[in-house]
Amino acid sequence: MNAETWEQLKSLFHSALEVDESHRAAFLDQACEGNAELHSRIERLLVSHDEAGSFLVSPALLGSGINPLADGDDDERAVHEKTRVGQRIGPYEIIREIGRGGMGTVYLATRADQTFDRQVALKLIKRGMDSDAIIKRFVIERQILANLDHSNIARLIDGGTTEDGLPYFVMEYIEGKTITRYCDEHTLNTLARLKLFGQVCAAVQFAHRNLVVHRDLKPSNIIVTEDGTPKLLDFGIAKLLSSQTPVEATATIGRVLTPEYASPEELRGLPVTTSSDVYSLGVVLYELLSGHRPFNFDNRSPEDVARKIVTSQPIKPSLVIARIEAASQTDEDEGHSRTPEAIGRTREGNVERLRRRLAGDLDNILLKALRKEPERRYASVQEFAEDLRRHLEGLPVLARSDTLSYRTGKFISRHKPGVAAVVVILLTLLSATIVTSWQARVARRERAKAERRFKDLRSLTNSFLFDFHDAIADLNGATKAREMVVKKAQEYLDSLAQETGEDRELLWELSTAYLKLGDVQGRPGFSRTGDTGSALQSYEKSLDTRRRLVSLEPNSAQYQLGLAITLSRFGPLFQVLGKPSAAVERMREATAITDKLLPGSRDLTTYQTATRNSAFLGDALSEMGNYDEALAMYQKCLSLAEQNRAPFPNVAVKHRFAVCRERLGFIFTIKGDWQKSLDNHLEMLALEEELSALEPTNLDYARAEATAFDHVGDAYRGLRNYPKALENGRRGLAMYEEFLKQDPQNARGTKDVGDCSHHVAETLLASGDSRGALTLLQRTVSIRRELVALDATNVEYPDDLAESLMLSGESLIASGNSMKAIESFQEARAIREPIISAAKTKPSFGIGRVSIYGRNCRTNMPYGQKR
Repeated sequence: MNAETWEQLKSLFHSALEVDESHRAAFLDQACEGNAELHSRIERLLVSHDEAGSFLVSPALLGSGINPLADGDDDERAVHEKTRVGQRIGPYEIIREIGRGGMGTVYLATRADQTFDRQVALKLIKRGMDSDAIIKRFVIERQILANLDHSNIARLIDGGTTEDGLPYFVMEYIEGKTITRYCDEHTLNTLARLKLFGQVCAAVQFAHRNLVVHRDLKPSNIIVTEDGTPKLLDFGIAKLLSSQTPVEATATIGRVLTPEYASPEELRGLPVTTSSDVYSLGVVLYELLSGHRPFNFDNRSPEDVARKIVTSQPIKPSLVIARIEAASQTDEDEGHSRTPEAIGRTREGNVERLRRRLAGDLDNILLKALRKEPERRYASVQEFAEDLRRHLEGLPVLARSDTLSYRTGKFISRHKPGVAAVVVILLTLLSATIVTSWQARVARRERAKAERRFKDLRSLTNSFLFDFHDAIADLNGATKAREMVVKKAQEYLDSLAQETGEDRELLWELSTAYLKLGDVQGRPGFSRTGDTGSALQSYEKSLDTRRRLVSLEPNSAQYQLGLAITLSRFGPLFQVLGKPSAAVERMREATAITDKLLPGSRDLTTYQTATRNSAFLGDALSEMGNYDEALAMYQKCLSLAEQNRAPFPNVAVKHRFAVCRERLGFIFTIKGDWQKSLDNHLEMLALEEELSALEPTNLDYARAEATAFDHVGDAYRGLRNYPKALENGRRGLAMYEEFLKQDPQNARGTKDVGDCSHHVAETLLASGDSRGALTLLQRTVSIRRELVALDATNVEYPDDLAESLMLSGESLIASGNSMKAIESFQEARAIREPIISAAKTKPSFGIGRVSIYGRNCRTNMPYGQKR
């Protein structure tokens, strides 16, 4: 582009700015006289003028594939860069262009006078944009930055005027990443994200105190440095609230904003206040915590975006995390993964923990910040930040769900004529009863106040007892803390149970709390304190309460599903209590409920519960010796898990699929089909290794991986491949021992080590290493004695101890120590005969171990003791 063309372009551009938008097209057609290239260049300049605002883009964005230099003509850019690179602006020398907005270009520069060596960001007005209006806006931005000296705001270093009279300013050069990318790449949890966001709020509140509204708050304008310090950028379209600000200066700012983060009043062209920044901050935090923005746009046209933001209500963050967005919507997404698994993994380890973390306070806080009406949002950014602080400290927050009075007011505003007629009638009736009802109203008001206080207290107590427990449930070494929570929860719930009456909300809350309490006390297969008897009592209380809810509302799918979930807890529990027939009865009832709910449901929880119920029923049937029906239940479990994988592609569903493979492998083990057992357990192992890699902090997946190694070892032993059996069994045992080392009071962890060490000892004995088996069994027997002493109600513990004593006897015989073996057999018999006579033993024991026990005792006992 030569100088003559440039001057012509510049002149026509300024002339076009003076023409009303509705007449610009005709003006350009006439002025360009058929020169299509000139026409196109001016149109691009006009678009850039209308979209002016970005003043600095972090170099990190360039590395992420977002190129701020992509707009405009390549030749024009090349000429422009060639002209500027190496040029001195005041004491600074331009190195290269790093960012470009609608009205300005930002360059990386350095001090050229050798006063000090420092790289800076230097902003200049772009060629062709040097109209009086643009220059005035540019100067305003520079003045705003000069007044904002804050550690979390990019600092103004210098400013001046070029030789040709154009203003420029110099900023500190920020190297970092957008706040969304920084949080995801550093896998910050919700707590860390909230703390980081608190620093951003402090910067925005500082700007507000200096009478500046930012108006373009979004992730790409919040850069986090490598040391974790957020920096607020781009005050290019900020508005000064000072009464000294000329009206025409702020009026030129126009509608230059990022619509996805803009408040409803901005999109409607209404006056902008600090409340607009509160809204934009709400959008940013919503995205930081949930991985999504409040609204999902169909086509991202300006009309669609504005309509959605102005008229639609955002989904609760705790619910939106299940939404799948395969592709980025805008540059702000920066290529982030939008799958529920990825979102949950980078925040709280998995989706369910993230949902629990967001539900309640954080849902309400964000929805308050995002309300359509500015007066119903937080009054200031400081108030917003204070509510987040209250949440972090476990105090009641200001944010609440929409009240009945608010919803009623909205209804009245939509139906004024009809409501007016009704009001006349009501006033007539009320006038006749107002005196007699006055005292009743006072009483109701006081009662309502007491109920609100009770509800707030209940919510706070529940939050402490169960949110705290959930937060530490997967942490090694947390058993003692969980025991403390259990004790307090037991006292609280028993007291609360006296106040329920017919309050369905309270009944549901109580039933859920008793369910959680039972889980902590003694849910088999999960981290627990080892109190199986107390767990049974808590589950029975949950069951009674949920049966009561179903009787109150028989058609409620929520209550029916809740009943099925509580019933499912009894299957595994009754098994360890030696009541397999009771387990079958409860699991058949639970399965019947979920079978009825499934056809009309697309809910993940329903599918997961149905899958789990089929597996638990199969376990109970297997315990009773009904292997064929157990196999049918496990195949049903696998089929349901397979159906879940397509509509609900998350890690929890994949884990459930792996568990179904485990159950099938188990039944084939019992049937003696070792190859099918191995095939299913190898698939389980592959799935659990994948899940552990995806969520390395998830203790459940790590334990499942150890279990898979244990089962694979058993299957290889059945196939007489002892080296492979020992390799896998020992890997599982090493993992279990590490878990127990981290949390030595965990009953589940203790049992896992005992079970796996027993299996490895079996392999050692089968391979001919009886001494190695005996050495390992000494510790196994010791561990299993500890468990028997821990919980006398759990018949699985003495059954396991007897099994290890039996194996010790066999190992002693193989080592030539028959007399010592007899002692082991006798102790095993003393433990197991009461269990067998009460029909509480595992059928597999009756089929296998009894015959071995009898053979060895008859062969090796002294004559007088033989039977």
